[in-house]
Amino acid sequence: MDGSELKQLKDDFKLFQSAFQAIYNVLLKKGLISEDPYKYDLKISEVTTPSESPFAESEKIDQISIRLSQFESYLDFLNNYYQFSVEFLTMGRIKRLASLTKYFAFTQFTENSQHINTRYFAEIVGLVKKGTDPLSTGIVNEGLLQLDKASRKIFQTLKALTLIHKESYKLELRRLVMNGLAFDRDYAVTHQDDAVRKIRQKFAEAAGDRPFYAELVAEALKEDYGAEGESLRDDILSALKVAEAKGGDKSAERNYKAALLDGARVLIGVGFQLEDAVRKLEENQALLESMDRSFITKVKRALREMLGKKGEHVVHEVEYLDPVTSERKNESIDFTAFCRDAAKRAQSLAAMVSKSSAAFKRMEGSSEDVIYKFLSKSIEELQGFHRKLSALDEFFQGAIEDPEFKGRVRSVKIELGALKNAIIKSNQKRHEYIAQKEELEQMKRLGIREA
Repeated sequence: MDGSELKQLKDDFKLFQSAFQAIYNVLLKKGLISEDPYKYDLKISEVTTPSESPFAESEKIDQISIRLSQFESYLDFLNNYYQFSVEFLTMGRIKRLASLTKYFAFTQFTENSQHINTRYFAEIVGLVKKGTDPLSTGIVNEGLLQLDKASRKIFQTLKALTLIHKESYKLELRRLVMNGLAFDRDYAVTHQDDAVRKIRQKFAEAAGDRPFYAELVAEALKEDYGAEGESLRDDILSALKVAEAKGGDKSAERNYKAALLDGARVLIGVGFQLEDAVRKLEENQALLESMDRSFITKVKRALREMLGKKGEHVVHEVEYLDPVTSERKNESIDFTAFCRDAAKRAQSLAAMVSKSSAAFKRMEGSSEDVIYKFLSKSIEELQGFHRKLSALDEFFQGAIEDPEFKGRVRSVKIELGALKNAIIKSNQKRHEYIAQKEELEQMKRLGIREA
């Protein structure tokens, strides 16, 4: 479970988050939902779910916007801070993960859902499907398909993990309590409630404040003393049996390529945030220019418009924190060229969001080497965009001090956070791929074949 299934569970949750993020970004971009202004005030120390309480029809957009934002935050916390191991994923945490996964019923995602959150979310998504934007419709449909598949796989793994914890609990129960009580067979069956009560008393003495699950005690009594005990035990052993691993070098190579594709999909998903960040900075630039009311500036602008000439390139002197040296450095950024390049890159990434798009299919059919180069180049590009976006965000916040305009300055903190997370996650996938390939090469040098 630790070595295989929980690693896959982690990948399934990352895919789940990526698919949800793609839909969420489409809804934000189209103005069907709004950004949660209190997003960064949410302090998360454990995975949980947003509210499921009913609300008035007039509050629908605000409530769904908040709940979608919080849902995204909990998924982000899960994928960044949770340990995917049998020891860490206790029964309590398994229930939390199951509740989060089914918070929106993606396996039955309809506008007729009995669950208020699913119903209203489906209604908003339905507006995109009924629209005339084929790219957004494709992104939404692909996202819902991936969420359905990922949800089913997640529930299957959580069910298997729950079985392990249940049987481990019953084993410990037998060792600590039941083996020392030696119930009469008939008594354990006909007076089950009394037997459970005695076991509870002994369990409290032996196990302290550990949780007591009466239903699991009843199961253990049936398995040890019931008429069908032997068949029940055989069923459990059969369910716990580890399946033999299949597949050879070709499947291993496919898995290596899958790691690269996972990293690429993470980066592709931030195309919308990059586009939004550029748009906000351009609005800040327009705001800054509107503050310059000098006669010479107005004359220059009027002459350019009369002659049909484009505006001159705008260059800003900014400061940024060098992540390598941790020192503040100065840089001249050609704002006009930067916005053009960033917007172009954002559009190319957005065009690959749908797995059915020609661009994504072309990359998916490429060799490992080509995908690796695409991933490495994209990470490097986004790191550069992140640094300049952060510096320009700080520049505009400081440059516009007039109280009349200060409140209209657009911040790109949310987009910067999304870019940073995507860079970190895709880099992890790249290093995972490198480590796997190095291990394979080392095994070949030692003359060891993969099983």
